[in-house]
Amino acid sequence: MFQSARSAVRSTSAPRRHSRSVETLAALVLGCALVLTTPVLATAQADETATPATVQQATPDVTPSTTEQPNPNATTDSAQSPRIESPGNGQFISSNRTTVSGSKAADQEIQLLSPRGGDPLCIVDDLSTSWSCRNVYLQNGPNIILRVVVTGFPSLSDDIAVAVLGAPTVLGGLTGADSNGWVRGTGHPQATVTASLPNGDTCNSTADGSGAWACLFSGLGNGSQDVTASQSSTFSSPSSSNASAPKKILFDVTAPDAPVVTAPSAGTQVPVAGTQYTGTGETGATVTVFAGAYSVCSTPVTGGTWTCSAGGVAAGSYSVSAVQKDDAGNVGPGSAPLSVSYVAETTASPTPSESASATPPVTPTPSPVASPPADGSVAVPGVPPEPSQPSPSPAPDTNAPGPEAAEPEHQGEAASAFPGRWNDPTRFAAAIGPTGSDSPFSWLQAGLLALGALLLIAVPLRLLAGAISRSRGGRALPSLAGRNRVREEFEVAPTINLNRWLRGGAALLAAATFVMLSGPVVDQPAYLRLLVAVIIGLVLVNAVAILVPLWWSSRVMRQHGTVTFLPRYLLIIAAAAIASRVFDVHPALLFGLLGGITLSATTDASGQAGAQPTGPQRGQLAAVRVGALAAFAVLAWFFGSLLPGASDFVTSLTAETINTIVLAAIGSAVLILVPIGHTSGRRILAWSPPLWTGLTVVTYGLLFAALAPVFEQLENDGTGTALWIAASTFAALCVSAWAWQRFVAPTQR
Repeated sequence: MFQSARSAVRSTSAPRRHSRSVETLAALVLGCALVLTTPVLATAQADETATPATVQQATPDVTPSTTEQPNPNATTDSAQSPRIESPGNGQFISSNRTTVSGSKAADQEIQLLSPRGGDPLCIVDDLSTSWSCRNVYLQNGPNIILRVVVTGFPSLSDDIAVAVLGAPTVLGGLTGADSNGWVRGTGHPQATVTASLPNGDTCNSTADGSGAWACLFSGLGNGSQDVTASQSSTFSSPSSSNASAPKKILFDVTAPDAPVVTAPSAGTQVPVAGTQYTGTGETGATVTVFAGAYSVCSTPVTGGTWTCSAGGVAAGSYSVSAVQKDDAGNVGPGSAPLSVSYVAETTASPTPSESASATPPVTPTPSPVASPPADGSVAVPGVPPEPSQPSPSPAPDTNAPGPEAAEPEHQGEAASAFPGRWNDPTRFAAAIGPTGSDSPFSWLQAGLLALGALLLIAVPLRLLAGAISRSRGGRALPSLAGRNRVREEFEVAPTINLNRWLRGGAALLAAATFVMLSGPVVDQPAYLRLLVAVIIGLVLVNAVAILVPLWWSSRVMRQHGTVTFLPRYLLIIAAAAIASRVFDVHPALLFGLLGGITLSATTDASGQAGAQPTGPQRGQLAAVRVGALAAFAVLAWFFGSLLPGASDFVTSLTAETINTIVLAAIGSAVLILVPIGHTSGRRILAWSPPLWTGLTVVTYGLLFAALAPVFEQLENDGTGTALWIAASTFAALCVSAWAWQRFVAPTQR
């Protein structure tokens, strides 16, 4: 019985041991499965029928010595990672707004990350196996990284790199919404921007380091047009961005007429402090008043009238004029200058505002033409006052108490702490020519004045020179320096050999200094800029006056020409500048030549001297020289009319250079056409009187058109008639002297 019981125990314990082994193995497999299963699968409800299969799969790989845990993504990344399918890797995108799309698993939530960091560009959480993010913004750049990831699992991701260059923006004109032909906007730094009009006209510009760009349309008329722009860069070439949205811009290419200064009137005396200036102009434009070389105040035109007040002008006589700039940026010509005397108020008791402003003297500085403040008055000082004189400070309200009246002074101190003196305007930057379409001066009047100068000055002067020459038996006028002596009369001849470039540079610097001094000059950096502009202008004028005749003599006339430096030309330059300064002629009458072209005898192959140049050949070369100067002046004048008004260093330097070219080229052509002595005019007249007449009328007409403000001032002052009488008297005296020498004197011999 005991044996049968033990047998029963064995029979029941054997299955128990077997079941315990199975349970142990199952627990081990289940623990490994729990460790290896991802959190997503761990939170999901497992199917009980799948457990044995999972155990059977995992059982062969589990050994007691295994310590490493396998990567669950090793076999599932390729199937579960989302993909970016559009745009393609390395693709160029021509817009900042685009659509990014791709594929994903059905139960995944994906995020399209922003290349700049921060919030994702979009999040997609649906049961679809594809995803799309529309109208996402991408910044410009050659290597913009787009990355898509599964939410919570950064390892499940995909990324590509694209190049992006969106459309630039069009903002309007240079000074606001309206434009005088210039358009501006923003784009990608260093990109090439192309602005376009509906008719196909384009202009190009390169954006600066901040992305700003501006370009000029030429040949425009007045009216509104839609402007678009596109851009290209080194990483987009040969492609470019899409065009920007059209921007409607009102183009106004007509410069405003000259304003009118109604107060102070010509010949009056005004105080150096608190002078009030009034006048009329174009509504919406900004008027700037000049007293000599100083910009004294600036104000907008309201209802066709303007008023501003300022001080800071030293005692003395100044020529007061005004210019105005419209909303589009067009700068009109200056008004007719008025001679005004500024006197110091030494006996008047100061008002409270004057006492407050006189406490700490402030050295006033010229102010550039700028947009005025909201109150319409600008405190623009002039030259420094004398030590015994309090520093004037303009006060819009002279009855204001002391602390309020002292505020403009502090503003002046703050402004002088950061002066833009290199950008200050000078008289050479003002537009030249008639003061507008409504001006009493016109090109027809310039032509009539040219004919008058020909008949009353040029021809009588030639007759007088001929009469003097015949009275001296054909001999020239006596030398002002005495009798010239030959070098052999000295034991050691004084010889100074200077480098020709040194001589030319010194002569050019002297000539530029004389030209600059033809107008008022103050000790400000802007006049160093003016000196540079004058030097550039004189170099170009002399280059045209030398290179064109040299080319003509060698290629057309087959003659050898040499460049000759003429020191006497410096005297003419100085005389013209001094006369312009003394008589306050603005624009100035300038002469800018430093030398001429001399024809020499040709030589044959053996080196023997050939025929000497004839008179007609010299006259032809002189006519080419005068014609080249006149054509160069017209070309520069036309180019200057297309440029915006002087408002910064570059535009001021350009305007001053162009005005120097126009005035120096025209003045030089006029003066060398005078038919006396050995001038070009005498040679042209001897060769072809009709050609000399035509050139004289053309160049004199250009001169009178350029000096139109001078003649307007003469008409306003009533001195124009006196000048006509003086010219007629001069012509009568010259003709009388010629007639006496020609007809009466021979009968008395």
